[in-house]
Amino acid sequence: MTASLNALRSAKDKTVVILTLLSLVPWITPVAKAHAQIVGQENSQVFEIKTENPDSLLSPENKISQIKKENADKQVALLTEYLEKRNSPLADYAGIILAQKDWKTIIAISNAESTMGQHCYYNNCSGIYARYDQGYAGLKKYETKADWIVDLQGLLSKRYDGWTLDKMNGIYVYPRSTSWIRATKSVYTDLNKIEQQFPQES
Repeated sequence: MTASLNALRSAKDKTVVILTLLSLVPWITPVAKAHAQIVGQENSQVFEIKTENPDSLLSPENKISQIKKENADKQVALLTEYLEKRNSPLADYAGIILAQKDWKTIIAISNAESTMGQHCYYNNCSGIYARYDQGYAGLKKYETKADWIVDLQGLLSKRYDGWTLDKMNGIYVYPRSTSWIRATKSVYTDLNKIEQQFPQES
């Protein structure tokens, strides 16, 4: 008899517990749903931060610097492609050449004087003569083509600043030469077309 009563009480206790838990379901569900939404929002925010474009975090100054670098890289790529098509060893120096004020004139003269760097005398690709005070008379010698590029720019800035190729003909090259002016101007025209493809600074 006692055992039966205990069993009945146990069954009632279980029923009460189950009913109590079931009564809590309507309260638990909204809380769980709200919690899930909050967690979802937090996860979404973290996801957005992780996938954000790094460029958007750059300062305006750094963005401008990056744009300039990208433009310079495109300019070098365009000039390198042109020089490589002409089998010019100067393709390896496209970046240095573009850094010079008179880069088009440098390449144009080199075409007339050394077939655009294919036939240079001691890296002198433009027929620059050494001064007598340098120890000898004759074509100037350079350790590298980069040295020649910078030296030619110095000469152009000092003696031929603002001169056209027509004006230089008969002075830079003496006497006047129709083949020299034809060789320089044809390349200069090509380089003008390439320059028009350069990215524009915004």
